[in-house]
Amino acid sequence: MILFVVQIKRKMKRILFGLLMMVASFSYAQTTGVVGGKILDGELYDEPLLMATVSLQNTDWTAQTNFNGNFEIAGVTPGAYVLEIRFLGYESTTVPIEVKADEKMEIYQSVKAKALPLQLISESTDKEIVGELTSDPSNFNLQK
Repeated sequence: MILFVVQIKRKMKRILFGLLMMVASFSYAQTTGVVGGKILDGELYDEPLLMATVSLQNTDWTAQTNFNGNFEIAGVTPGAYVLEIRFLGYESTTVPIEVKADEKMEIYQSVKAKALPLQLISESTDKEIVGELTSDPSNFNLQK
């Protein structure tokens, strides 16, 4: 009889704990929003840009795009933010956004490649490259 009462108390504790966790998760979900969308390569006919970093400036919220260029940042406190998109070799892009509770903010943004002036490349070395433009590297000599 005592064993039966102990088992019922354990089950009641588990049920109560489960209900408490569900209530806590529902109350958390109702006070946050979601930022998601797709990042596209503006240089390649708006193809999806995979593994780009998407973050909300001045916060710890960050995500990377998947193979389809999609991203999602969940659990964002409602308010005004600046979404920053970064990818190696591309210009960083910022988009002002407004996150609302219980809503998903969809962003579709293209990013453009960085333009590197040739003057920067030629000033980076004090050696001159002499040779013919072929695929054989032995045709090139470095001269001071």
